[in-house]
Amino acid sequence: MSPVSPLERTDGARALESVTASAIDDALADAALDAGGGGTTEEKAARHDGTIGARVVGHGTRVGSPGGGSGLIKDALRLVTKKTRDGATRAEIARVDEQLSFDKGFYLTIRAIQLLKASAPERTIVVGVAGPSGAGKTVFTSKIQEFMPGAVTLSMDMYNDSSMLLEGNFDDPRLTDYACLLENLKGLKNGETVETPVYDYKESKRTGYVTVPCPASKVVILEGIYALNEKLRPMLDLRVSVTGGVHFDLVKRVLRDINRSGQAPESIIHQISETVYPMYKAFIEPDLRTAHLKVVNSFNPFAGFQDPTYILKSDRVPDEARIHAVLGKDCQVTDEIETADIYLLPPNEDPETCTSWLRMRNRDGHYTLMFAETVTDGPIMISPRIKFEVGVRILGGLMALGYVVGAIMKRRSKEYSDDLLTIKVDWVEGLDRSFVQVQGRLRSAVEEAGKKLGLNGTYIAHSYIEQVQLEQLTKELSSLTDDLKERFPITEAMLTSNTEASDTSSDEVGSPHSANGHSRRRSSPG
Repeated sequence: MSPVSPLERTDGARALESVTASAIDDALADAALDAGGGGTTEEKAARHDGTIGARVVGHGTRVGSPGGGSGLIKDALRLVTKKTRDGATRAEIARVDEQLSFDKGFYLTIRAIQLLKASAPERTIVVGVAGPSGAGKTVFTSKIQEFMPGAVTLSMDMYNDSSMLLEGNFDDPRLTDYACLLENLKGLKNGETVETPVYDYKESKRTGYVTVPCPASKVVILEGIYALNEKLRPMLDLRVSVTGGVHFDLVKRVLRDINRSGQAPESIIHQISETVYPMYKAFIEPDLRTAHLKVVNSFNPFAGFQDPTYILKSDRVPDEARIHAVLGKDCQVTDEIETADIYLLPPNEDPETCTSWLRMRNRDGHYTLMFAETVTDGPIMISPRIKFEVGVRILGGLMALGYVVGAIMKRRSKEYSDDLLTIKVDWVEGLDRSFVQVQGRLRSAVEEAGKKLGLNGTYIAHSYIEQVQLEQLTKELSSLTDDLKERFPITEAMLTSNTEASDTSSDEVGSPHSANGHSRRRSSPG
């Protein structure tokens, strides 16, 4: 993720800074009520009238009310004085022992930042947000920045030192250029403008720098797997850990798949721990124990269906002029992109009939593990598009647990997009022909675009891997996959031994869950 450039102090930002603490509490509590599903108009009105205390931030749990003993959410926080290494003192948030829901953690993080700013108005506050990939760090950080638009976010991904890269393992803590990161943090804390690096995953190298002035809000958020590393902790005024989420969903999915292969559950759990998440146990988890606030994200894979992507696919590919006519002259065109999808076959599954592939995608040097419990409604595919970036060496851990590379499908895509729609033209190796996909968040717009492109009556409501199965091309694709393994950058160290797999990354992944209702569940489209 690229570093977020600091925003100018907008009127909205100034207005935010001018409101009273009680008004901020009201806004946060209303947001918490909405997130917790218990925010009726009557509850909000009663709270503003003082007839009930702050409620729920996660799971609909009452946190406090007048006369109650549990107290307000914000009262869980208190400042303590701590000596620094140079003998000076500074205010710090006392550690909260309770595990916090995502929304309660967000609320307390905002309140903690406010308390720290009030204790030292001239000081720049640095907040570290750490946790395994897939736990929800980026979403959590984005929510903070939405509420504090003048804050600056630094992503530790940008501080990779490619000279330290070992066998494609981007989760190795030694990969971080801590000297550069510490210099940037020190500069921002001192009110200086700094030059932050830009790392290009496709080229696996640092490609430039971005100028970042000290934010007017005096809030800097550092987000990354190792954001609470001992080298960084002296620079952090507030430490937040985010765990749960899709990080642990892979374990559930793998447990299900391997359980079907007849292994004893205790041996499965041990294998998963040793081969898929050793980096988490060895390097990440110890740092997370030092957090002031511990957030546990309860990931709901079907939340993606609240804002899904609607997809129409056809092998009747319109010409470029017709696509431009549908999207308009201002549509954005992305040059041809090459993507490789690695389909992992669970233990003891038949590639001819498997419907539960794990899919790992390589695009522009980034690897993502993709789960999309797509459902179909007539010709249209409805997808939550759940995907999570992973380190390539997680592949070794999965293969050590019995998964095999069943297929590698490469495609070349050109994308056309406007504010509502994306139209992709794919040439798919293995199927050896082109397809067009019309994608968007508004179903009516997708259907109308398909009609204007002349696609009605030609739709294919299947993923590419399903098409291979339906067209009985599995054996042909298997031969092609053997050839692609020679050309695709997957080394033996990534694929084979249990020993090497024990260095697998602890990156984020999600797991499919069964779809309800009358629609059919399918593997992810595209």
